Amino acid sequence: MAFFRSCGAAVALAACTLAASAQQQQQPPIRIAHIDTFSGPTASTGVTVSKTLLYAVNLINERGGVLGRKLEVVQMDNAGDPAKAISMFNSTVDQKINFMVQAGNSGIAGALLGAVEKHNQRNPQSRVLYLNYGSALPELTGEKCSFWMFRFEAHQLMKMYAIADYVKKNPQIKKIYLINQDYAFGREVSADAREIIGKARPDVQFVGDDFHPFGKVKDFSPYVLKIKQSGADTVLTGNWGNDLSLLVRASKDSGLNARYITYYGGLFGVPTSIGAAGENTVFQVSSWHPNVPVEDKTPALEKYQKDFKAKFGEDLYYTSIVVQTEMLAKAIEKVGNTTDLVKIAQALEGMEYDSPFGKIQMRKDDHQATHPLYINQLVKGVKYDAEGLGMGWKTVAKVPGAVTELPVSCKMKRPD
Repeated sequence: MAFFRSCGAAVALAACTLAASAQQQQQPPIRIAHIDTFSGPTASTGVTVSKTLLYAVNLINERGGVLGRKLEVVQMDNAGDPAKAISMFNSTVDQKINFMVQAGNSGIAGALLGAVEKHNQRNPQSRVLYLNYGSALPELTGEKCSFWMFRFEAHQLMKMYAIADYVKKNPQIKKIYLINQDYAFGREVSADAREIIGKARPDVQFVGDDFHPFGKVKDFSPYVLKIKQSGADTVLTGNWGNDLSLLVRASKDSGLNARYITYYGGLFGVPTSIGAAGENTVFQVSSWHPNVPVEDKTPALEKYQKDFKAKFGEDLYYTSIVVQTEMLAKAIEKVGNTTDLVKIAQALEGMEYDSPFGKIQMRKDDHQATHPLYINQLVKGVKYDAEGLGMGWKTVAKVPGAVTELPVSCKMKRPD
């Protein structure tokens, strides 16, 4: 009899497990709209971001999802056009999607932020929460901050403080040449470098400050000649994409012996495009690079890099996307539903998360995340090379989050 009772209990347990699994499958997924650039000249960045978001979502789904529901990404191509991005946001609302991810272009981010703010004020029954994984412009969590947007990556000004901290501790840096693309971000990099590095190292000389047309220069040799004539030992640039690759390669061809401190030297495709010209000369400021867990001897963290590389054939770069997805999941679990966006936003405010990539704190007053930053150098002899280049990133400085935490300038309007 005991055997049959035991067997009956086992059958009942299995039936309950199957029923719970079936119920989870019947539950509608929690959808996340991903509005980014998947076509046009900068599509490669958007595609890499989409892989990282899918990776982050799969990590959570493999653990059973959120509130017993799977996460699902709905990809929408803005084609690098703010007007099309707004159209995609309208589609997000029409499809009754509560969560939106974007960051690939700060101009588009600003347009979307305005649209989200206006829509949520007028339509409290169909609000959208905007998760930004790393737009550069400080104003998005400054004077243009919104209760409905959270940024999970240090912005340009925070990264400049990290660069200044590195320059302050490296007396061999004496003469800096600034060269940037001629648009809002490039202009801010130039102005902030002079102010912030100038205060950290008053003895540093800024020996040049050039702006060039965005994406139109095919030959950077005239700019490189000016850099050589200035006697600069360091070039600081916010350039990205082809404008960065062509600049560094022209420097190599001319025999210029200077370090390049960049914001985006590690973006997908850039190391390959720079090639051998980047060895020992290209530095970047970032929240992560694949050799961090090797340097810190943390195999559990290294598994993220190994798994991502095995699945997508690329290095894990946008760790802020993994962080934001995990933090969103925690907030939803705390609130117990996906519809009360005010409470979900409040759950994110002030959240501290000991992420695999370092401690993350989401500030309540401006919805800006703070976290450690790395200054890293492109070198040979590291475990994980960049894009099969035979070179990879090595940490030369780690900057604690407290160093880049800036005073709050946001005056947030909160919902009633």
